[in-house]
Amino acid sequence: MNNRIHNLLSSSEQRLILFVGIIALFGYTLDLLAFRGAEFKAAAADSLAATLEEDEALVIDIRLANAEELMCLPGIGPKRAEDILQYREANPFTSVDQIMLVKGIGLKTYQRILPYLTVFGDSLATELIAPTNSASATLNQDLGIVNINTAGLEELCTLKGIGPAKAEAIIRYREEHGPFSTPEDLTKVKGIGTKTLENNLSRIRI
Repeated sequence: MNNRIHNLLSSSEQRLILFVGIIALFGYTLDLLAFRGAEFKAAAADSLAATLEEDEALVIDIRLANAEELMCLPGIGPKRAEDILQYREANPFTSVDQIMLVKGIGLKTYQRILPYLTVFGDSLATELIAPTNSASATLNQDLGIVNINTAGLEELCTLKGIGPAKAEAIIRYREEHGPFSTPEDLTKVKGIGTKTLENNLSRIRI
């Protein structure tokens, strides 16, 4: 067999064929790697999309939160967030209800923000975190109605499952596409699914 090849092709032609074969094999390997890389990127994108669709409730740990995160709590603006940070620097929190020692934060405000706080330490939180039906109604009333066409970052963050990133996405959507026509249009914002809409439908207005 080898003798036949030698008779048909010169040594330079054999080297040329071998070289072309190596190049073809190398090209096939690169194509295979690129295909698998594309598959991996697609899987990662799908995973990210699925994560964004999971409407996780806003939960803030006052021992670690920065000013922007604190301002997503209902009734907590820039001044109050700064007061919390200053208090924490001088007196590290040992229980969640210690936040009521911050100037301007009383029991009513505490009850409003408690559903969004990480509970820790010996506190009244376990009693306050599961209020009666009457208390729940009062709490929802205190949180108020949110106009998703005009609300700012802080107000949007009071909606259940809406953190700073999703609040910014809502504002960006309004700027790019104009005002929402119906509350259901909120699901057109990337990362906001039907679960978040259902959880907040009673509070959303346009």
